[in-house]
Amino acid sequence: MKIDETLTPETGDALLALCVMAAMCDGGKSEVERSEIRRIAEDLGSSDPGALTRKILLGRLSLDEVVARISSPSQRLLAYEMALGVCESDGAVSTGEKQFLAEISTALGLGAAESEGVARDVEAVVL
Repeated sequence: MKIDETLTPETGDALLALCVMAAMCDGGKSEVERSEIRRIAEDLGSSDPGALTRKILLGRLSLDEVVARISSPSQRLLAYEMALGVCESDGAVSTGEKQFLAEISTALGLGAAESEGVARDVEAVVL
């Protein structure tokens, strides 16, 4: 799925925040995931990804707040796809990452078929 060029800065930050949350959900500090976050931040034109990360770490930005900023169905699918890509970037998806992906799938209002379809698409690209 392509990043829509009409994304607002607020939506771009929400997508990036979800990716940061995905990278942090297993408690690990993978350099591969960090690199992926930097790449995503650059692709989205984020002005200050460090500030966004600090907000998350300090509990000033919740999953519900992030999801509320992602309004269109295509952006919600993109958000899930990006979070899944971050989780898979350092190898096998951990139990914590699987739980987080299930949580965001529900929060984004995605059905099981949609989430599984995104997972198949991501796997096809990765392989």
